[in-house]
Amino acid sequence: MKSKWLLNLTSVLVLMALLIVACGPTTPEPTEPPTEEPAETEPAEGNCPIAVEDGATITFSGWGDETEQQIYRDSIERFKEVCPGVTVNYEPIPADFQTKLKAQMAGGTAPDVFYVDDQLMTAFGPTGQLLALDDYMAEGGVSRDDFIPALLTIFTLDGKTYGLPKDWGTLGLVYIPEVFDEAGLDYPTEDWTWDDLRTAAQAIAENTDYGGFCQNADWARFAPWVFSNGGAYANDDFSSATLDTPEVKEMAQFVYDMYEEGSLVTAADVGASWCGEAIGKKLVGMTLEGGWMVNFMRQNYLDQEWAAVLIPQGPKTRADVIFTNAIGVNAATKYPKAAAAFTIYVTGRENQAEIVKTGFAYSTHPDQVDLVVDPNDKAIASGGVLPDSRVAYWGPNTGKVNDVVSKALERVYLGDQDVDESFAQAQEEADAALKGE
Repeated sequence: MKSKWLLNLTSVLVLMALLIVACGPTTPEPTEPPTEEPAETEPAEGNCPIAVEDGATITFSGWGDETEQQIYRDSIERFKEVCPGVTVNYEPIPADFQTKLKAQMAGGTAPDVFYVDDQLMTAFGPTGQLLALDDYMAEGGVSRDDFIPALLTIFTLDGKTYGLPKDWGTLGLVYIPEVFDEAGLDYPTEDWTWDDLRTAAQAIAENTDYGGFCQNADWARFAPWVFSNGGAYANDDFSSATLDTPEVKEMAQFVYDMYEEGSLVTAADVGASWCGEAIGKKLVGMTLEGGWMVNFMRQNYLDQEWAAVLIPQGPKTRADVIFTNAIGVNAATKYPKAAAAFTIYVTGRENQAEIVKTGFAYSTHPDQVDLVVDPNDKAIASGGVLPDSRVAYWGPNTGKVNDVVSKALERVYLGDQDVDESFAQAQEEADAALKGE
């Protein structure tokens, strides 16, 4: 899940994206299913997850840079070994994926299999343009229980599964040991609380030339603070926002108090484009970032020592935010069995284990978390399997709600409003967004 959009959630998410910042254009009309008779199927060959149509050819599309594209070219080669009767044409769409895919779907030219995020699930799920995978999963011996439960949240509608999670990411406490040494501090541990983080950030800001802790006005980095206080951005049925609540406002006040006292800085405050870069340039002592830091630091700041530990404990629990995307099937595909087999295989344990080896992403299967080799990556990943960790998903208008939170934090950072005023406004705006207004 370490696509480019995860490198700068403040400017891009706005990936989950990557994970997810704005509602897409008008939902296209459902594509008519093919009228011809289904192709006859042949028994599954080798370890093919299910029996597939004879002579099936499918097209698969996703976003991502060259690194991600190679990950899936390799996955396709592995799939061919277990399902040799299926031809997979890979057609990546590196930029404007959602917009282009919606246009393809409206025009009847969409690929058979493609990445699905919350925006595309919102556009295609309710309109019947995604294939329900449950019957194919049952045929292949695959259960929803095989996946980390929180990852299926976005891709479930009326009890049916319309996408299988392909990867995921979360946040950990990233820090520079040298900065802690200079400040005379012990390194962060898994037992740390937000209070411990604040105390250390104060000491770093007061006793060194580094910023203490870096965090922008960003819904994604703020989410673990809220979740750890028992809060959320909306209620369970997504009918109402829950931003003007003690659980949210207490943590917003905590973060702002750090900003006001100087123990918290934004990336722009220290001359960086994002807080991960502030770590790479050794401008701050700490930040919250994800496993994408491993390759980012390796590629750009190889000589810079850094470390990571589990997300800090909050007032009520320890909880992290999860970013995820899935792979889904076009309901109008001519070869639903082959498309489903490919989706099941690529998101299955065998292929996921190979992807983990590359350092690109975490497996979506909870029993494979230990496959992560890099110790920093592993420490970060451990936050995603905490019992109270969750995807910041609030229904079809998730992007708008999350954007409201970022803007509320920005108003507080700028001193335009205090926490009570800003989050009262955010409550009204998020309620309107949840109602589709």
